[in-house]
Amino acid sequence: MKMKNSCLLLFLVLLFCNGVLRAQSTIAEQTAYLDSVLTDLSDGKNIDLKLSVLDEQLNLKNSLISQLKFQIVQLDKDIYNNELFFQRLNSQLDYEKEIYSSLVVTASRLNTMMHQNFDIFSFDNLYKTYRQFLYVKWLTDYRQKKIKRIKALKAEIATVVETLDSIKAEKNILASKIGIEQSFIKQYSQSRNLIVKDVAVHQKTEDVSREIIKISLDSLAAPEVVATKDATVLFQVQKGYLIWPVEKAAIIRYFGESKHPVYDKITVKNDGLDFCAPRDSKVRCVYNGVVAKIVRLPQDKFSVIVRHGDYYTVYSELDHIVVSQGDQLEKKDIVGDFDTEEKHAVFNFQIWQGSKVLNPYDWLIKNNKK
Repeated sequence: MKMKNSCLLLFLVLLFCNGVLRAQSTIAEQTAYLDSVLTDLSDGKNIDLKLSVLDEQLNLKNSLISQLKFQIVQLDKDIYNNELFFQRLNSQLDYEKEIYSSLVVTASRLNTMMHQNFDIFSFDNLYKTYRQFLYVKWLTDYRQKKIKRIKALKAEIATVVETLDSIKAEKNILASKIGIEQSFIKQYSQSRNLIVKDVAVHQKTEDVSREIIKISLDSLAAPEVVATKDATVLFQVQKGYLIWPVEKAAIIRYFGESKHPVYDKITVKNDGLDFCAPRDSKVRCVYNGVVAKIVRLPQDKFSVIVRHGDYYTVYSELDHIVVSQGDQLEKKDIVGDFDTEEKHAVFNFQIWQGSKVLNPYDWLIKNNKK
């Protein structure tokens, strides 16, 4: 039973470690892409986008540092356990050496006695000597076993020392990574502080777009519109497994209310996720559905609403659309794209259940590989 529990614990630890490494890989990919965005925006244009990217970079870096610190805590536990094991092995080695030394002394004394008392013409001495000889032989065999045990303990101690050195080296690498990430945080914070002085806010446009989308969804969610039950169930089971609406993108603003990037006393609300993607990106449908409505937004932008039973996915801030109302879409079908002189475009993705807005982050697959 103990063996089964140990195997299960080891499996869970390996599974968790694998999940941590995948998460760190995803963060690395996101930060690398966002760094390229910052490089492209270094000319002073798109101040709002640059501010959002810096904020997300700070979030990603802090998240990565938290994961690295957690790994160090786990390594510290491994070091502690291995050091205890090392001490226990050393104690066993000292004990075995002590026994071996006493065996050597005992065997030496018996050999001396046998030579002094041996008399070939005395039957009693011959019998006694024979018994002593058998005892010495047993002592010799026992000493050999102790020698093997001592060698095995020394090999095991060497392995533990090697393991400790490896763990400590890994801990030093993680500590160095934390230092590097902290330097990035300092750099991003300094850049952010410089931008805040000159930032221009366009919150009013965002609020108008948000209201237009909500009104459109309210009209679709009216009682006379009947959604199919099968489509609802099929979409529900996709929670946590939906593909990202753009194959290569980075999240720069999350769902819900948050502080204004400049004015602490003002809060802004996001009904979805804001993505930043290369301007040649194609926005794709995350799951099979029907185009329920196409909405025109301010500044000649479009929003496409796709029905999945009782659920809706919303693809906003598109410059071009390649679908029409009533079109049957499958997973990965192209919905629209962008037309901008900049190297990167920003769009918004939402998920609704009827007239209730949901957090898309809970529905999308965390590792954007599909």
